[in-house]
Amino acid sequence: MRKGTIFLRRQVYPAYQQLYFGAFLAAIAGGLDAYTYLEHGGVFAGLQTGNLILLGVNLSKGHFAKVGYYLIAIVAFGLGTIFIRHVQHYFKQNYLKRAYFVLIYEFALMVLVAMIGSRAPDVITVMLLAITAAAQLQEFRKLQDEPFTSLMMTGIIRTAAENLYTGYVHHDVPSQQKAKNTGIVVGSFMGGAFIAGIFVPWLQDAAILVPAVLILGAIFYLSQHSRLTPPKREEEPETSTQTTPTRAQKYEQKTEPEGDTAEPETRSRRHRHG
Repeated sequence: MRKGTIFLRRQVYPAYQQLYFGAFLAAIAGGLDAYTYLEHGGVFAGLQTGNLILLGVNLSKGHFAKVGYYLIAIVAFGLGTIFIRHVQHYFKQNYLKRAYFVLIYEFALMVLVAMIGSRAPDVITVMLLAITAAAQLQEFRKLQDEPFTSLMMTGIIRTAAENLYTGYVHHDVPSQQKAKNTGIVVGSFMGGAFIAGIFVPWLQDAAILVPAVLILGAIFYLSQHSRLTPPKREEEPETSTQTTPTRAQKYEQKTEPEGDTAEPETRSRRHRHG
C-alpha cells in the first residue's frame, strides 16, 4: 500500500437522507421562495427570517398595509409545522411512508395554487405556500445523519467554509468530501431560484409548477433508491438498558474484597518483578 493512502468506507444512508435527495429539496425550497417573492408581493414562503426582517422594515417606514402579508406567512408557517408534527405522531414507525406523504402533500398544495391562479388574493397564495414550506422543513431535517435545513442556506454555507478550511488546509479527506456535498446543496438551492426567476415572467402564477415538477423528481428518486437501502427508524425515544440490581447482587457488591484492582497484565508484571 502506498504511503499516505487513505481508504474510506462508504456509508449507506436511507434514500431520504442521501445527498441528491437533499439537493432536490434545496432546489424546491429555492424555487418556492423565489416564486412568492417575485410573484406575490415580496413575501417569502419558507424563509421566515426574511419575513421578520421585512416586517420590521415596513413597520419602521409606516407601511402598515404590507405588515399583514408577513404576519400571515409567519403564522401559516407555524400552523403548517404543527400539522406535520401531528402527522409524525401517527407515522412514528414508518419514516418512508411519511416522506412520501409529505412530498405528495406539498405537490397537491402547489397544484392548488396553480389552479386558483390570479383569482385568489396574494395573501391566500402566500398562506398555502408557507404551509407547504413548513411541511418540508419539519419532515426532512437530516442529510447523511447531519442536521439539515433545506429552506435556509446560512448554516450550510458556514459548514461548507469550515470543511473547506479543514479539508484543504489540514488535508482532512472526509472534510473535503463534506465541502463538496454542501456545495452541491447550496448550488441546487440557487439553481431552483434561478429557474423560478426565468419562468415567472413567462408563466406568472403557473410558475409554481416549476418546484412542483422538482417534487415529482424527488418522489421518483425516493422510489428508486429506497429499494436499494434499508429503511431506518428515526426520532424514536431512547430507552435505558440499565436494570435495577437484585438484593443478591447488591450483597456481592458490598462484600467484594478490596484487593489489588490493577489490570491483570499489571499484576502479573508486578509479580514477575517482585
